[in-house]
Amino acid sequence: MKKLILALCFLPFSAGMAAAGDFDNFNNNASQTLLKPFAKDLGGLLGAMDFNSGRSLGFPGFDVNATAVVQSKPSSDNAILNLANVGAFGVAMLQASAGLPLTDLDVAVRGVSYGGLSIMGAGVRYGIFKSGLATKFIPDISVGAFYDVIDFDYFKGSHLSFSAAASFDLPIIKPYAVVGIDRTTVEAQNNTVTPAVNGVDATVTKPRYTLGVRLSPLPLVYVYGAYNILHGEGGYTAGLGVRF
Repeated sequence: MKKLILALCFLPFSAGMAAAGDFDNFNNNASQTLLKPFAKDLGGLLGAMDFNSGRSLGFPGFDVNATAVVQSKPSSDNAILNLANVGAFGVAMLQASAGLPLTDLDVAVRGVSYGGLSIMGAGVRYGIFKSGLATKFIPDISVGAFYDVIDFDYFKGSHLSFSAAASFDLPIIKPYAVVGIDRTTVEAQNNTVTPAVNGVDATVTKPRYTLGVRLSPLPLVYVYGAYNILHGEGGYTAGLGVRF
């Protein structure tokens, strides 16, 4: 179990560093017609980080986690990455959440910066139903939204997501499911290979689905993993967190 926790601690950072290298090819292959498929794949990665539980924190609850999402391969129309022979690629971020007093509302901030890639975001989550001792086998349900600002050496953009999550608050093993939608915009910048593409942008909106499980091997500490359908492509999520 200790080895598993250490591996999950390292995974977000290794996935993130790999992603920054994959995105370096954007400068060589970007064109107006290829921005939308690239934005579609990028938005799926960010949206898959929104939830790992349907249970809201509640005041004075607090949660901090590191998450990595990897897509198995670029979508078939994402020529920006396919022309560069990119296989699996991913993004990683750190996220902190806190429950607000007198409401079932949680607020969250998240972000990361490495290898020329910077992502900063914030979100809210509302708990529709929170199970208790008498309703332990009824799922916790919540809905939420995130907004992220993206900046890389050769592109910038934004990501807006809406998600609904359900989970069972069982001892040790806590399965969860998420349905979401991502609206992602990417704009080319600082392109010296094809300067005409600078300032050109594209926006795409696509659905996303997740099935995952959280494990609590130690008090307050949890690890989680999930399988995602990211705008039609398969992918995986892994992470480590602490929840009070």
